[in-house]
Amino acid sequence: MRCLVTTAPSGSLDEARELAERFGLIAQARGERAIPHLLEETGGAPVLILSRARADLVHQGRNFRASVGMGFLRLVRAKQGETDPLVRAAELKAGDEVLDATLGLASDSLVAAHATGTRVLGLEASPVLAAFVTAGLRRLPALGRVAAGDIEVRCADHRAALREMPGRSVDVVLFDPMFRSAGESGALFDLVRALAEHAPLAPETLREARRVARRGVLVKDAPPGHELTRLGLTPLLSRRSPRIVFGWADAL
Repeated sequence: MRCLVTTAPSGSLDEARELAERFGLIAQARGERAIPHLLEETGGAPVLILSRARADLVHQGRNFRASVGMGFLRLVRAKQGETDPLVRAAELKAGDEVLDATLGLASDSLVAAHATGTRVLGLEASPVLAAFVTAGLRRLPALGRVAAGDIEVRCADHRAALREMPGRSVDVVLFDPMFRSAGESGALFDLVRALAEHAPLAPETLREARRVARRGVLVKDAPPGHELTRLGLTPLLSRRSPRIVFGWADAL
């Protein structure tokens, strides 16, 4: 079952068609159909509804509004002069090229795009999440639109994508497999856990990322950092985010 992309009265059918074509979904005009009728027609597949100001995904009886979650608050803090823990851990600077291999809600990509001022490539294996996040980035408040515009969302399995990328083609690769645990709460994290890839980060994938990176790979984990230890990385506590630990692997 493929996700249906449609519109609210203020939404653009052209955008619905563009997202559907880009991510392999189905676009249809809404007409006079109510949401329950749409869900019946899709046989239970998710329905992404676009309006001018927001995007909503109806999935398994719940409504999820597109948002980058805490990413926008992190961006606001960064614009006020604070250094985000991820930016500090990866030592991101202007001009760095970043690959966010586990895009999720694009929070890290948004912060990285602001820090570097250049394109961030975000990989998301779920076509539904990729379309949902893309729609959300387009609808951020004005404060976040420049950084959001620098994020290129690509629907791809990061394992296959990394194997196809040339060596030393980006400065930093980011991994955030935290969504596999229940540590992050909230409706949007429930959606990510329901739709995203759940396989743990494999050592061979980390090696591919180190090959692709010019400087290194940053992996995020929840304390005490069991996943980092499994991968042979030393957990580095974030001073401002006690619920997050980072691990760094130098490029090969």
